[in-house]
Amino acid sequence: MRFKKQMGVEDTKNMWSMVATWPFSLQCVEKGAQILRDGGAAMDAAEAGVRLVETDETVDSVGRGGYLNAAGELALDAAMMDGNTLKMGVVACVRGFEHPVSIARKVMENTRHSILVGPHAEEFARKMGFTEADPDYLIPKNVWKKYEEEKNKRKTSGHDTIGCVALDAGGSMCVATSTSGANLRLPGRVGDTPIIGSGFYVQTGVGGAAATGLGEDIMRTCCSFRVVELMRGGMSPREAVETVVLTAHNTLLQCGLRPDCIALVCMNARGETAGACNHQGFSYACVSENEPPRVISVPPIIDKDA
Repeated sequence: MRFKKQMGVEDTKNMWSMVATWPFSLQCVEKGAQILRDGGAAMDAAEAGVRLVETDETVDSVGRGGYLNAAGELALDAAMMDGNTLKMGVVACVRGFEHPVSIARKVMENTRHSILVGPHAEEFARKMGFTEADPDYLIPKNVWKKYEEEKNKRKTSGHDTIGCVALDAGGSMCVATSTSGANLRLPGRVGDTPIIGSGFYVQTGVGGAAATGLGEDIMRTCCSFRVVELMRGGMSPREAVETVVLTAHNTLLQCGLRPDCIALVCMNARGETAGACNHQGFSYACVSENEPPRVISVPPIIDKDA
């Protein structure tokens, strides 16, 4: 635990734990639990769990089968961050690959950079040995049909992310995120999912957080970093995440904006988890050494539609 002592943060009991956004992430935490239970690393658990969701074509906001942009492209964003080193890897607007979260990890581990985007991220993926997927596999017929029905609406809709925070038995923490971005977004648009401090943040010995919702609103208020800082200051996960969602919502109102969906999950260094939102219908999945995989519904701390 040398890192934690150097940073002046608490030493912790080594209990593994995992939390991720939305009910579709139950498969993510179940997979992660298999790895963490056997003494595996938080990074491996988070990556393996997110990859399952990226492959699941029934999840319309992540990976294969995800939302298309206004040009009919499946362009994916993802990130991974190591809580021990504060290193991160990010890819954005990646086309033709099934698992952007794994490409993001390679950026973190195999380059001196943090963010690669578009064709250059795709070329990096090829150099790292990733195989391009068949377009008909990545974009099933039902996705094309929906796109053809909606492409003239010229209005974005749908913007869910899988954001996962993991803690392993050694005390190390990480976060992983992945999304297809908002439906019918402008080509090149990037939301909060791959943006450090907004869509994700983690520090071993303190905690981690991940966001989901409308990226523009989450980026304007740097939600994930603020949750971690409040936990550093002594707040419980629930106090921290509820404070941030409420403050972000009210700040946007004070600036003359109408807040869209904002939701976050978080975990402290003891493996305690919580979630908060400003809209109806948000749930998250979690698992720990002491609790089985489960989905928890979250009543809004404030309702944007009220």
